[in-house]
Amino acid sequence: MRIIAVFFASWAAGLAAYLGALALFYRQSISSGDLSAVLFWSLAAFAPAFFAVYLPALLGMRRLLRGVRPLWPFPLVAVLLGVIPTALIVFVWGGGVRALLSPEASLFHSMFAAAGVVAGCGFALSYRSDGAA
Repeated sequence: MRIIAVFFASWAAGLAAYLGALALFYRQSISSGDLSAVLFWSLAAFAPAFFAVYLPALLGMRRLLRGVRPLWPFPLVAVLLGVIPTALIVFVWGGGVRALLSPEASLFHSMFAAAGVVAGCGFALSYRSDGAA
């Protein structure tokens, strides 16, 4: 259950980062139609990435370190893995590798970097409390 909570907290942090980056860097707000698209595509990309990539990588890191100390490698790895859901979104929409450097992709990079910080810290903190699987 705690991993599901980490998943949703990570996704929510990512959405907040996306909206914050949109407002801060582009001085724009988001329409309800665009928000629906961002909600759908971010969840469609983040859910499989979280359970198929982030979670196995974080579990592997935990096994490699024989626990969750130090904490810092977990959010670092999760932030670096944030390129994967961004790439999924870009490639589904027909973009290429160069599209990963577009302004639109930078919003998703912000989203998945924030989601990675929360996922990595949330994972480590949730497993730190009991020291077991």
